[in-house]
Amino acid sequence: MKMINIEKKPKILVIGDLMIDSYLIGKCDRIALDAPVPIVDVKEEKDELGGAGNVIRNLASLGAKVSVMSVVGDDDNAKLLKHMLDEEGTKSFLLVQKGRNTSKKTRIMTSNQQIFRFDHESRNNISFDNVKKLYEKLQEKIKAYDVILLADYGKGILTRDFTQKIISYANKNNVKTIVDPHGTDYSKYQGAYLIIPNRDEATAATGIEIENNDRLLDVLKEIKNKFQTHEAIVTLSEQGVALLKENKLVVLPTVPLEVYDVAGSGDTLLASIGFALALDNTLTASLEFANLATGVVLRKPGTGTVSIEEIQSDQVYLDRKIIERNLSCQVK
Repeated sequence: MKMINIEKKPKILVIGDLMIDSYLIGKCDRIALDAPVPIVDVKEEKDELGGAGNVIRNLASLGAKVSVMSVVGDDDNAKLLKHMLDEEGTKSFLLVQKGRNTSKKTRIMTSNQQIFRFDHESRNNISFDNVKKLYEKLQEKIKAYDVILLADYGKGILTRDFTQKIISYANKNNVKTIVDPHGTDYSKYQGAYLIIPNRDEATAATGIEIENNDRLLDVLKEIKNKFQTHEAIVTLSEQGVALLKENKLVVLPTVPLEVYDVAGSGDTLLASIGFALALDNTLTASLEFANLATGVVLRKPGTGTVSIEEIQSDQVYLDRKIIERNLSCQVK
């Protein structure tokens, strides 16, 4: 397996739904007297960037120069979010919309398990005025980016109109748009360079049940033709990633080392594919890189990030295993 070209720091713009992932971590060994609920004695509190913010964390960890455009509420969570983005070295263009809640998901954790979660967020579409302002900023800055990542979590930032404006203008300026989709109507992503659905999402978007490789090939063709994408892939969990190459099905398998936690792996996949494509690597090479990156994160608890050094370490290990396997086959 050949390592991708990483000779420069790519400039990547992330547009999407920013969130704060908050964790209250403690010990639970009793039940409340006033209600049949567990009592967690909180020993640790921590906040992390979530949603599109976790994509940003992974890009920063890989060494990219990251910018973000989004809309937040007029609240304390927005101030905390901006501070956390600044700590990642992210260039932020955040608009404040009065009456909107900045997304924050609080998880109660004990014994490495989530027992409860409560959310503060808004899921209505951002205002037409804010769409106009974000689009004007995109038009002003488009030449500064190698790739645009759209991280859609259905919280109202990537409206249909705004998403189509982004993709259309990016295409006019030869900038790739890569989408982590939400929902079943992919027409809002029409014309994107690449959409990254998993097996279930691809089935819901195309109406084709993936019962075998022939149906999987049909799904890939449908995505590319119906939504006019430049490339077509479907992620297959532990089986790897399927892509359409010269109108044929190609499956790039993962090499599972260990799985600790799947949380945030989709964000790592989007970030690592975008990072590699921004450096002008082929889609195949970018997906192989993303498989390694995701494999690293799957071995970490929570929404972890990945570095080039960790990916290179895994690659050396896997290359050695492949050589050992080939030598074993030759001896036999």
